[in-house]
Amino acid sequence: MVRTDSYTRPEIHRYECTDCLARIESEDRLIDCPECGSRVRNVAVPRE
Repeated sequence: MVRTDSYTRPEIHRYECTDCLARIESEDRLIDCPECGSRVRNVAVPRE
């Protein structure tokens, strides 16, 4: 049984397109940019 908490916002994922550099926020996980179709990277995860 999965319970949902009506007071907790859904997790927002932040992405940046590797080609057109568009910034996208989505509740769903993305692989391709909705603007141009290129790959996106998750910018919410710090990179070294």
